[in-house]
Amino acid sequence: MKVIVVLLFLVANAITTTHAYKCIETERQALLTFKQGLVDNQNRLTSWTSSNKNCCTWSGIRCHDLTNHIIMLDLRPNFTYYDAGMRWGPIFGEITLSLVQLQYLEYLDLSYNGFTKIPNFIDSFTNLEYFNFSGNPLIGNIPSQLGNISKLCILDLSDTMTMSNLISNSFKWVSHLSNLTIFKMSSTNFTKAIDWFHSFKTAPSLLSLHLSNCEFPELDYDSYFSHTNSSTNSITTLDVSRSILGSTTVSRLLNLSNNLVDLSLYANHFNEEVTPSSIIPHYSFQNLKSLRRCNLRLNQFGGEIPKSMGNLCNLKELVLSYNQFNSTIIDTLKSLIDCNNNSLEILNLSHNNLTGPLPRDFARILNLRELDVSSNKFNGTLPESMGKLSSLVLLDISWNSFSGVVSQSHLEKLSKLEYLDLSSNSLTMKLPNTWVPPFYQLQHINLRSCMIGPYFPSWLQTQSNISHIDLSYSGISDTIPIWSFNTSFNLRYLNISFNQIHSTLPNIPLESNHFPIVDLSSNRFYGNIPLNSLFNATMLNLSNNTLTGFDPLFCNSVLNGNVEVLDLSNNQLFGNLSICWFRLQNLKFLNLRDNRLFGVIPSSIASLYQIQMLDLSKNNLSEALPSSMKNCTHLLFLDVGENNLKGNIPMWIGNTLSNLVILQLKSNHFNGTMPSSLCHLQYIQILDISHNNIYGAIPSCINNFTSMVKISGEQNSLDMNKISIYYQIGFFSELQEYNIKAFVTWKGKEYEYESILGLLRVINLSSNRLDGEVPMELTDLVELAQLNLSRNNLSGAIPLNIGSLNKLESLDLSHNNFVGEIPIGLAKIFSLAYLDLSYNHLSGSIPISTQLQSFNASSYVGNEDGLCGLPLLTKCPGNHPIFKNDDPNDSDFDHEKWLDMSWFYIGLEVGIALGFIGVCGALYRNSFLLKACLFSRYLNQFGG
Repeated sequence: MKVIVVLLFLVANAITTTHAYKCIETERQALLTFKQGLVDNQNRLTSWTSSNKNCCTWSGIRCHDLTNHIIMLDLRPNFTYYDAGMRWGPIFGEITLSLVQLQYLEYLDLSYNGFTKIPNFIDSFTNLEYFNFSGNPLIGNIPSQLGNISKLCILDLSDTMTMSNLISNSFKWVSHLSNLTIFKMSSTNFTKAIDWFHSFKTAPSLLSLHLSNCEFPELDYDSYFSHTNSSTNSITTLDVSRSILGSTTVSRLLNLSNNLVDLSLYANHFNEEVTPSSIIPHYSFQNLKSLRRCNLRLNQFGGEIPKSMGNLCNLKELVLSYNQFNSTIIDTLKSLIDCNNNSLEILNLSHNNLTGPLPRDFARILNLRELDVSSNKFNGTLPESMGKLSSLVLLDISWNSFSGVVSQSHLEKLSKLEYLDLSSNSLTMKLPNTWVPPFYQLQHINLRSCMIGPYFPSWLQTQSNISHIDLSYSGISDTIPIWSFNTSFNLRYLNISFNQIHSTLPNIPLESNHFPIVDLSSNRFYGNIPLNSLFNATMLNLSNNTLTGFDPLFCNSVLNGNVEVLDLSNNQLFGNLSICWFRLQNLKFLNLRDNRLFGVIPSSIASLYQIQMLDLSKNNLSEALPSSMKNCTHLLFLDVGENNLKGNIPMWIGNTLSNLVILQLKSNHFNGTMPSSLCHLQYIQILDISHNNIYGAIPSCINNFTSMVKISGEQNSLDMNKISIYYQIGFFSELQEYNIKAFVTWKGKEYEYESILGLLRVINLSSNRLDGEVPMELTDLVELAQLNLSRNNLSGAIPLNIGSLNKLESLDLSHNNFVGEIPIGLAKIFSLAYLDLSYNHLSGSIPISTQLQSFNASSYVGNEDGLCGLPLLTKCPGNHPIFKNDDPNDSDFDHEKWLDMSWFYIGLEVGIALGFIGVCGALYRNSFLLKACLFSRYLNQFGG
C-alpha cells in the first residue's frame, strides 16, 4: 500500500516543483544528451536547455525534495490540452544509454510517443516502480531484463498499435518481479512462450493482468501446466480482449486464478476449428467463487451456458452478449437467483440463440439495474415479477418471441426506469387511460410491433425527458393528441411509421445538434408540409402519406438545412419543383417519387452539391434534364423515369456523373442515339433507358461497365442496401438505417427491390428504335442478371458466345429482327428463369437442353423462318437435325455429343408416350377405351 500511495502522489502532480531544488549535474547532462537524439516537432521540451541549470524545473521532470535526484521522467502528451486545441505531437527517436545516469528514477512514463524499442539497459533503473511504455509503435522482442527490476509495481506495454508487433518466447521474467501488481500488454505474439500460464500464475504479487491483441499458443501443454501451484496466485482482474486463442487457452485463462473478481474475455478470435459447445466446459466457473464481474461479450462461445455460472453467488455483472449460446437459461438463472443474495446488478444475454421462457422469480434480484435479453429466441409470457425490480434502469426484451399481455403489474414498481424496449415481439399493451407510470424520467422507449392502439398511449404525457420514441407498427389509428410531443421532450429519434395516424403534420421539438431522425411514413398525414422544426431532422421520412402542399417549402429563409435524407415519395404533392434547393446544402438523399409534380427540373438542383441519391420518377416533369446537373458529381443513384422528359441523353451523364451505380431514364421521350459517354459508367449496376425513342446502334464500348464485367473488389462509396446514420442517445450510440429502394422492371413486371438491390446487374434498353447488330462486347458482361433488348429493330445473329453470360436469370430479345439459329450456348445458362425470343426471324432447331425445353412455346412463337423443335409443335423437317457447337472456343460442349440427336427425339417421344399411358392408367384404371383414345390423340398430335 505504501508503494501505491507514493505512486498516486507522483501521478497527481499536486506539489509544484520549486526553484529550491537543484538538480544533479550529471543527471542534467544525461537529459540533454537524451534530447539530442529526439525529434520534438511540437517543441514540448523547450524548457530542456543548457542555459537552464535547474533541470528539476524542466517539463516532465520531478526531483526528490531532499536528495535532488531525478525520480520522475514523464513525457506522456497532455491530452487535456490537446483536446482543447493545443498541439502536443509525439516525440520520436532513440532512448540513449545516457539515461542510465538516472539511477534514482522511480517513475518513467514515455507513453503515446514514437519510440519503437524498449532499451536492453532498462534494468539499470533499479529503483523503478512505475514503467509506462503504452501507445508506442513497439516492435521486436520484449527484453527479459525487465525481470531484473525487483521494485517494479506497474508495467504497461498496452496500446502498441497493431497485432503481433512484439514477440516474447518466454515470460519467466514476470515471475521474478516480486512486487509487480499490474501488468498490461498488447500486440504481442507469444505462440512459442509455453511458460506463459505458469509465469503469470506464479507471479507472487500480480493482481491485475490485461492482455489485448495478443496471439496465444495453440498447443495444450498439459504436462507443463499440471505442475503449477495455484495457491501462490493472487490475480483478481483478468482482461483478455481482441486476441487470437484456442479453446484450451480459454480453459487455462479461467483457471489462472481462483481469486478472480473481474473477468473480461472480449471480442476474441479462435485459431482453430472449434465446436462452440466445447469452448467453455460446464465446470469452468466452479472455483471462481469471488467473481463479481464477468464479461464474455463478442466471442464465438456457444452451446449451453455453463451450469457452474449458477454458483457465482457474488456476481454483480454478467455479460454474455453477442455469442452463439443456444440453450435454455432458466435453470442457470434460477440457481443464480437462489444463491445471489441480491447482488446481481447487470444481466446482459443479448444477441444469442437462447430459448425457452424467463424465470418467474425475478423479483428476488432487488438490485438489478440492467436487464437485456434482446435478440434471442425466448418465448412465453413475461413474468409479472419484472414489475417489482425497483432498481431497474434498463429493460430490453426486444427481438424475441414473447407473447401475451403487458399490464400494469409488469411495470408497477419500475420507478427508476430510463430505457424500455419491448419491440419486435407479439405483445399487447393493456394499460388504463388513467394509468400513471411509476417512472418519470424515461429517455428511450421502443414499442415497435407492440399492439398499443387504437389510441396514443396517454401515459406518455407524464414523461418529460424522452429522447427516443418508436411506436411504429403499433396499430394506432388516432389523430395526434395536443400533448403528444410537448416542448419538454428532448427528441432525437421519433418513429411512428406504419400506423393509421390521420392528421396534419405536427410541429415536433427536435434537438438539432444531435442529428435527430424522424420517420412518419406510411400513415395518413394530409395537408401541407409545414416549415417547422421537422426540418431540424437529419433524416426525415414522410413517404406513403397523402400530403399535398409543397411549392414554397424550401424558399423560407428560416430553413437551417440540416436534412441529409429527405423522403417525400408516394404522396400527392402538387406543383413545380422548388427553385430554392440551395437552402438544403447538406442533402444527400432526396426521394420525390410518385407524386404529381410538373414543370421543369430547376437548374438550382445543382446546388445540392453533396447529393448522392435523386429519385424524381413517376411524376409529370417535362423538358430536358438541366445541364447544371452535371455539377452533381457525387450522384450514385439517379432515377427520373416515368415522366415527360425529352431531348437527347446528355453526354455529361457519363463524363461528369461517372460514379453512377443506378441510372433509370425509362418511360420518357428521350431521343437521339445512345451516347458513347455512357461507357464511362464503370460502376453502373442498373441501366434502364427503356420506353423512349432512342435510335442507332448499341455502343461497342459497353464492356467498360466494369461492375458488370467482374465483381468489384472495392465497391463504390454507396452501400446500395441502406444508408446508416449513428446517433447518440442515453445509454448507447445507436444505428438508424434508411433503406434505399429502387423499382426495377424484371421479367416483364415492375418490382420494388431493397435488401438485394446491391446484388442486381440489369441492362434494359427495350421499347426504343435501336438497330444494327448486338455488339459482341456485350457478352463480356458476365455479371449480368437481366438483359432486355426487346421491341427494337436489332438485326443480325444472336451473339454466338452469349452462353458466357452464365448468371443471366432473365433474357428478352423479342420483337426484333434477329436471324439465324439459336446459339447452343444458351443451353448452358442454368440460371435462366425467363426467356423470350419470340417475334424475330430465327430459324433451325431449338437446341435440346433441360433449360430451353422448360419454357413455354410462347418464348419462341412468331419466328416464321423455320424455327422448329420442342417446345414448339413444329417438328423439324427431314432427319432430325445435326447440332454443332456454334462457339469454337466453348470447350464445355463436346462436338460429337451434338452430331446426331435422333436418339434423343425418339427416346423423348417414347418416354413421353409411356409416361402418359402410366398417368392415364392410374387415373382411369377401369376405362380401357378412354386410355386408348387419349393415347391415339397424343400420337396424332406429335405426328407419331
